[in-house]
Amino acid sequence: MFMDRKIKVSVICVTRNAEKTLGILLNSIRQFKTEEVEFVVLDGLSTDSTVDLLRKNEDIIDIWKSEKDYGIYDAMNKAVTLAKGEWLIFMGADDELLNGFKNAIALLEDSQTIYYGKVFFHGLITTGQIKDDYTLTKTNICHQAIFYPKRVFEKYKYQEEYVVCADYVLNLNCWDDPEFKFVYIDELISNYAIGGFSGTINDELFEANKSMLFKKHLSTWAFLRYSWKKLKNNILRK
Repeated sequence: MFMDRKIKVSVICVTRNAEKTLGILLNSIRQFKTEEVEFVVLDGLSTDSTVDLLRKNEDIIDIWKSEKDYGIYDAMNKAVTLAKGEWLIFMGADDELLNGFKNAIALLEDSQTIYYGKVFFHGLITTGQIKDDYTLTKTNICHQAIFYPKRVFEKYKYQEEYVVCADYVLNLNCWDDPEFKFVYIDELISNYAIGGFSGTINDELFEANKSMLFKKHLSTWAFLRYSWKKLKNNILRK
């Protein structure tokens, strides 16, 4: 392992029973592991061979633990406290880092800037640059494409009551916060896997609070446009 090094990026992964997919992420980490890149894994007491895989790959894993958690975002919050990087990026156990990850690292400079790029998802490149507030009413910025400066998590945590969309809520908080700015990097950062927890569970609390969150964090114009579209869609359904 590297000693007394300056860690620029911490790649964080939380796992549970990920033996079938974790190898994909591990192989991509191995490809891009450098002195500047730290890999942190927090496992939720897996009952399959996930922990064995972690042990076998300790040469590329800087920190890993297997312990009880209370959900994905609880585990992510705990992992943040272990990370030593200036910027943090979160990957699922079935995701894959791409060449754009390496290219993006060289562009990370301002500790008050949240840098984001693109991901490959469902055979398409997404999300691209968020050019206005209204776009954020239609789509979140995928966390597999975001490099958060560590100071974001000195101010915020993932709100664990949002079981799927706490990352969306975090992005809305940061978007509205004058302390931070978002800067787009035209790089394909990762392959975001189609499966996973977020694809199987509906975040009912987020759906219930969505209008309130958009009104609070986005411009009046964006909120009114979102509300008008929502009203039209409700009328068409009747």
